[in-house]
Amino acid sequence: MKKIFIIPILVFFVSLTFAQTGTEKTGSLLWKISGNGLTQPSYIFGTHHLFPLSFLDNVAGLKEAFASSKQVVGELVIQDMPTMQAEIQRKSMMPSDTTWQMLFSEDDYRFVDAQLTVFLGVGLQALGAFKPFMVSMIFTVTLYQAIFPEVNPNESMDSWFQQQAIGKGLPVLGLETIQDQVNAIGVGSLKQQATDLVCVMRNIEFVQLSARRLNDLYQSADLTGIAELLREESPNPCPSNAELEYALNNARNKRWLKKLPAIMADKPSFIAVGALHLAGEAGILYGLQQAGYTVEAVR
Repeated sequence: MKKIFIIPILVFFVSLTFAQTGTEKTGSLLWKISGNGLTQPSYIFGTHHLFPLSFLDNVAGLKEAFASSKQVVGELVIQDMPTMQAEIQRKSMMPSDTTWQMLFSEDDYRFVDAQLTVFLGVGLQALGAFKPFMVSMIFTVTLYQAIFPEVNPNESMDSWFQQQAIGKGLPVLGLETIQDQVNAIGVGSLKQQATDLVCVMRNIEFVQLSARRLNDLYQSADLTGIAELLREESPNPCPSNAELEYALNNARNKRWLKKLPAIMADKPSFIAVGALHLAGEAGILYGLQQAGYTVEAVR
């Protein structure tokens, strides 16, 4: 993704013009997957990890799709979250032979320290044990909550679907392991991570604008718009990071597309993943269509 500051909002997404062919799969967040030997359809829903749960009440066909499913599939089994958090913390620690002063100029160090103190109440003295990517994630989510105070980060759509499944006695599956998720974050050198963090902090107004645009696009189910927003070269003030984009999105989509056929053949499934994973030619929807499935928007 071209904008490092959008990544934590996604891990990581009403009707618009829609075309059934090619990459133009947009205008809906809920999609029906049928054909190609499936005896019953499955459904896939694009989530936004930091969006009010009340939004789900307005998604046409969502309750019916969920009720017809015999298992729920997410990016990761949420019950494994404590283990994942421990693994992320382990990966996020700065190497003992590296300091923040080695990654920043003197001016950038003072600037980042001051910005963290303003937004988080603590500076680099408290956060200096973390790598820059982790500080960037903490800062971005804090900024996002300031923009959208109605969002409760402890009530994500992804965990809600899995909790509902557990309450109904349905199996819950993850498309990837904890190690898969941990490996997808913190890509790039420490110097590049530091550069990205400074860019975020020096362009807060642009970050705020992009966050509002992202929320509007999600609410409008504009998957194409979400993909384009995250890949804009201009007026994006921060440099692109193709390695990070591939690790967080395309590489994971490829792995998931290998697993989904067997999962859907076993039981009709309700699949909930970040909305960006559905969008574009590298997305799950287009990949399933290319594999021979019928992919239809639910409206």
